[in-house]
Amino acid sequence: MIYGLAYRMLGNPDDAADATQESFLEAYKSVRSFQFQSKFSTWLYRVAINICQQYNRKSDSRGRTLTAYKMNVEEEERQYETNCPDRLLLKAEREGLVQAAIDQLPPKQRLVITLFYMQHMRYREIGELLNCPEGTVASRLNTAVQNLKSKLKDLYPE
Repeated sequence: MIYGLAYRMLGNPDDAADATQESFLEAYKSVRSFQFQSKFSTWLYRVAINICQQYNRKSDSRGRTLTAYKMNVEEEERQYETNCPDRLLLKAEREGLVQAAIDQLPPKQRLVITLFYMQHMRYREIGELLNCPEGTVASRLNTAVQNLKSKLKDLYPE
């Protein structure tokens, strides 16, 4: 889960692997500071987010892309009766367009989209992780979805 978060935040598998390793090392070094005021996973996510933000500050993040959420093979096969090259090409193109729209979101909105839709976290968990009220999480998520709809409405009118 930490690697998935890092991969989506950094958009590069090598950086994501490094950030994941650094996150666990940092968590190991500072586990005594964990105060049991939240779930351990929430604390670990916070460590990983901080590490990823450091990576983004260190490098030129404008050249990076947030990777698209990929369905696993079984889900993809269920969705498509056959692995018809035409359908797979259209799916890949659609994912690329959606990903490009996600890349244009402000960092806070992109992070909330990632945590909610790709990491399947609840508002409460995201709020704890980002140290903000659930209402703020809901607002950011709603704004992000509206921004995505706006960016994609020309491509997908329905």
